[in-house]
Amino acid sequence: MKKKYFLILLLAAFFTSPAQTIHLEFPYFAEQTYEFKIFQGEKQITLQEDTIPKGGKVQLTIPEEYKGYKGIAQWYLTNSQTGGGLDLILNNENFSVSCLDSVPTNLSIVYKDTQENIYDKEKYQQQQQLFEKHDAMLATTRAYPSDTKLYQLASKEYARILKEYETYSKSLSNSPLYAAKFRQIVNLTIGIGSIITLDEKEKANNINEFMVNELDYEVLYTSNHWGGVINNWVQLQTTIFKDDNQMIADAKTILSRIQSNKVYTSYVATLTKELSRAGKDYVIEALKTAVTSSKKLLNFEGSLSVYQVSLSSKAPDLIISNIQRKETTSSSTSILKTDHLESQYSLLVFFESGCGFCEDALAALKKNYKKVVAKNLKIITISADTEEAVYQKTIAELPWTDNYCDFKGISGINFKNYGVLGTPTMFLLDNKGIIIQKIATIDQLISWSEHQ
Repeated sequence: MKKKYFLILLLAAFFTSPAQTIHLEFPYFAEQTYEFKIFQGEKQITLQEDTIPKGGKVQLTIPEEYKGYKGIAQWYLTNSQTGGGLDLILNNENFSVSCLDSVPTNLSIVYKDTQENIYDKEKYQQQQQLFEKHDAMLATTRAYPSDTKLYQLASKEYARILKEYETYSKSLSNSPLYAAKFRQIVNLTIGIGSIITLDEKEKANNINEFMVNELDYEVLYTSNHWGGVINNWVQLQTTIFKDDNQMIADAKTILSRIQSNKVYTSYVATLTKELSRAGKDYVIEALKTAVTSSKKLLNFEGSLSVYQVSLSSKAPDLIISNIQRKETTSSSTSILKTDHLESQYSLLVFFESGCGFCEDALAALKKNYKKVVAKNLKIITISADTEEAVYQKTIAELPWTDNYCDFKGISGINFKNYGVLGTPTMFLLDNKGIIIQKIATIDQLISWSEHQ
């Protein structure tokens, strides 16, 4: 029996790998508190919180729940007046990091037993040196006439640096390391692609081509740059390319490349929020079929609720709380049917008090109230307010009386039914409850009314 029991223990030890650990030594930060966390999309997950002991030695451990996590972890000080922290790449390595200087620098921080972090440090230094040379040669070519020897030498060296950077970029693309892909992602956050060019359109095309066809979104998911990179892409599309059809096609290509349902769901949620903020509801509508047919969405929470809503030509009826006070326990409601609004046209305004753009829209509506009413247009507001006093103060200043609020914020039933992701959002309806169009600005409404 003893031999059998010993064999079981031996097998258990053989098949159970020890937890991943990172050993830190930062003696000058002893007795300061810290947090250790990892990232998944827009989520930050704290794994460890403690105080650095005397001597400055800390052991960080990856819990069993996150065993095998591959991505960026952050160790940072929480009670330091000067701040400070350290980004670490985790990829199933047990390693150590030390710095014996009072002020850590990229040179004074030493990594051991970690191919990922050493590679990242080396590539960062290599890139910095390349750009320093690039800037020096560019400045020289701009400072001297083209017929001088110094200009010609600098110009030749400048061309060599451009080729060297392309070789550097290819080395990142060809490397299997997480660190290589992370370096590419960091570059995206500061507007650097795989080539160096002074032509802004060429740079934009290069960055967009990479984000659409090459960027590994599972790496981005654990990089701590998730929201920033997606926001940058939307800004690139809306401010440089200004072509909704291209944006739709590019977004569909990105979606088709994401294999993980978890990453896909997070990407769609973040992209939808960014598109809504940019006023690109048309793009969201155009992506609905691709998103819903993929069967990859794990939920319909938050901004994803829009993919459960199909706003065709008929506007959903409005669910109105009969008692407008937040403190009431009554759940009595009524239905305001959008095909019985007793006006030739109606404007539904989804807003929230304190929202700058909402206040601008309401102010413009008040200013033009007589003009739009003359067109037989009824204004109906649905508020995302959660505080009754705030809501009552806002509607007291409005010249129209059809104002509603269930004090459930943007998660209220009407917001969900209309797929409203942000405020202000406005819909123009006819007397049959048919959505004529989604209004982005009051100027757009006035322009429409002038042709009625």
